Amino acid sequence: MVSDLRNRKQIEHFLRDASAEELLEQRNRLESLLSQSETTVADVERLIARIAYELRFRMPQPI
Repeated sequence: MVSDLRNRKQIEHFLRDASAEELLEQRNRLESLLSQSETTVADVERLIARIAYELRFRMPQPI
């Protein structure tokens, strides 16, 4: 889980090392945070998009 959304190094480590379940949990947390606050909208939206990108490589794709 990412504790500081401004810490790029922590975010990159999390995105590289997280499992699909951890990525989904983080995305849900961020979407909830986004719906409650308008403070760091651009950063949160960017991170949600990156999580979606990372999930493509961790979740099995149907053939």
